[in-house]
Amino acid sequence: MVFFVFLHMMRVFYHGAYKPPREFNWVVGVVLLFLTIGLSFSGYLLPWDQIAYWAITIGTNMANYLPVFNTPTNRLILGGIEVGQNTLLRFYVAHVILFPLITAVFLAVHFWRIRKDGGISGPL
Repeated sequence: MVFFVFLHMMRVFYHGAYKPPREFNWVVGVVLLFLTIGLSFSGYLLPWDQIAYWAITIGTNMANYLPVFNTPTNRLILGGIEVGQNTLLRFYVAHVILFPLITAVFLAVHFWRIRKDGGISGPL
């Protein structure tokens, strides 16, 4: 899925469909790319094996590099001080409920903007 979303983004970039009047739809597409990566990452953690444990450890340690909000963000993602069952529950809920709902909203906006901007076309 991530690969095909990336290919789609490259096709849109190659055809110049990110230029006005379609720049808002490009931003929505970039948000959809990040949501796809989030869905991929959260689904990767659900087997809850050693690979998932270390992936979540590395992923949440990356949140420590945020300026000012590093500790609160890390605690929010982990659901506590360390990786545990609360972390698994949070990523399960994000994978099954949160990310699909947000993705559905952005997909609806994305398709609406395609229709409003005149459909899929070649180079502008």
